[in-house]
Amino acid sequence: MKRKFFITAGSVAAFVVVSSTYIHGVLAQQSTTLTTPATTNWVGYLVVGQNDSIDSIAVDGPHPTVSRQVQIGLRSDGIVVWHQALNTK
Repeated sequence: MKRKFFITAGSVAAFVVVSSTYIHGVLAQQSTTLTTPATTNWVGYLVVGQNDSIDSIAVDGPHPTVSRQVQIGLRSDGIVVWHQALNTK
């Protein structure tokens, strides 16, 4: 029983090592192009919740309010970024 288990486990381990070496060595491709720096599409401003000071009875909880001091952007690699807005209107 133990011998059969060790033979099976050894075969599986050998298969994993050989297949991972094959995938890494043969199928992996090196990038021949230089990576370009990520570009950012500045899509809007930060929206935060702010309590309504005029009519707090009408709707309970914070209301969405635009904060024009912070711009939100989406980089070309899919990461959301933000920075202080240059033009506050």
